[in-house]
Amino acid sequence: MKLLLENWRQFITELEEPIKTLRIFDFDETIAHTQSETRVKAPNGSTAVLRNQQEFEEYMNEASEREGIDAFDPIDQLVELGYQIDLSDFSMVKDPSEITLVTDVMRNFPSDSKTYIVTARRGNSIGPILDYLDEINVDSNQVRPIATEGESKGDVIANMIAQKIMPNGKSNIHRIEYYEDSQRNIDDVLQKVCQNENLDHIKPDDFELIIYKVVGIDGDYNLEEITC
Repeated sequence: MKLLLENWRQFITELEEPIKTLRIFDFDETIAHTQSETRVKAPNGSTAVLRNQQEFEEYMNEASEREGIDAFDPIDQLVELGYQIDLSDFSMVKDPSEITLVTDVMRNFPSDSKTYIVTARRGNSIGPILDYLDEINVDSNQVRPIATEGESKGDVIANMIAQKIMPNGKSNIHRIEYYEDSQRNIDDVLQKVCQNENLDHIKPDDFELIIYKVVGIDGDYNLEEITC
């Protein structure tokens, strides 16, 4: 939580009036494919190795339903119930394979924009992620990372829109480009941004949210465009 607050302080400080576009990138399966695994031991002694995001989401959804947990990211609550969840692979960038369809876009930094990585990883992954960007010749000095620390990405992006209000009562954010592979996260952002009545009065009249869903097909990748 401390890291998330520090991320927000930095965001508010940097969000100057000329910035009208936020470019927001997920990391895993969006910027790079990694070999990261999550190892889980449940209180009943059963174990599981979750090898990709789909397996991870399915396991966490089933465990949350079984335990009566209603949270977007149930990891902390499951740990309190005795689940041993090993996320150590996600404190590093393990055996990465660059998704150039996305990173080629990321390397260009429009002058009226800010570029963010918003990752569901914990805060100890931020350094390795920025180091990896430098390794693939993406200028990490122009990228700001936010580790959501269990908060949904939809809530994070909605808060980003609301942080800078101009004298006319509208947000200075006119356009958001969001690159993401997880349909669960995409649905959450659509709900929290497009369908959020609390944001309607501060959205500029020309506000746009454009989501580029990263779809992997037989080792290749495509972008599917989704708008409000």
